[in-house]
Amino acid sequence: MRMIVMSAMVLLAGAPASAAPSPAEQAATAPTKGQDSSTSKPADDFNLDQVMAVFDKIFPAQPDPAPERLALSRIAVKGLFPDGTYARLMDGMMHGVVDRVLNLSDADLGKTGTKGQRADTTTWRQQAMRDDPHFEERMRITERVMTEEFGKIAMILEPRIREGLARSMARRFTEKQLSDINAFLATDSGRAFGSQSMAMWVDPDVLRGMIRSFPEIIAAMPAAMKRVETETAHLPKPKPKPPATKRPRRAR
Repeated sequence: MRMIVMSAMVLLAGAPASAAPSPAEQAATAPTKGQDSSTSKPADDFNLDQVMAVFDKIFPAQPDPAPERLALSRIAVKGLFPDGTYARLMDGMMHGVVDRVLNLSDADLGKTGTKGQRADTTTWRQQAMRDDPHFEERMRITERVMTEEFGKIAMILEPRIREGLARSMARRFTEKQLSDINAFLATDSGRAFGSQSMAMWVDPDVLRGMIRSFPEIIAAMPAAMKRVETETAHLPKPKPKPPATKRPRRAR
């Protein structure tokens, strides 16, 4: 059901995509009854190495920072990104967001009923419970498992994020600046700030500030595109793409 899918999307937001095809994908690519499997077109294999190679081109490796600055920045990062930070961020977001999503209804999305009727105000949680009496228990178990499993994933993610952040800081700040940052992070106020610095970026007020900017951003897009059109008007038009040719159907 729709509400279960949306809840699962929230729960799985931080989890990496699996390289293995889903049951639906396997069914879609499996030969149909009476079809020779040897002539069926195989699905494209997921090539993780190729995907990572593309990311390497989009985000190329940066120059190695000076060793002295990198050593100082690693100390700073330990204060700004302590162990368990990523898992705590996701855990804190999961519980509240899933509950609030499930308490939405079609009416909250601006949908209208048929033939002038009022939009359905039954929450997605209530709709799910009508079809599945064990929905609440199922969601509690799902949320617990996903939280525990993401804790394992965080143990892989965090050291790499921490090292990347350290390299970035080492390139952006001087030894003097990094020493000053570390001195602050060593104080009681600095430790308090460091333990909360990442969590502040997913605070509801911060996210609300971003989301509430969407109408203005969307409203500004036509003018931006018009400007692009005006300022590229002197350039020759791109060559039109040739029409796609349809492949002849293979006789069964």
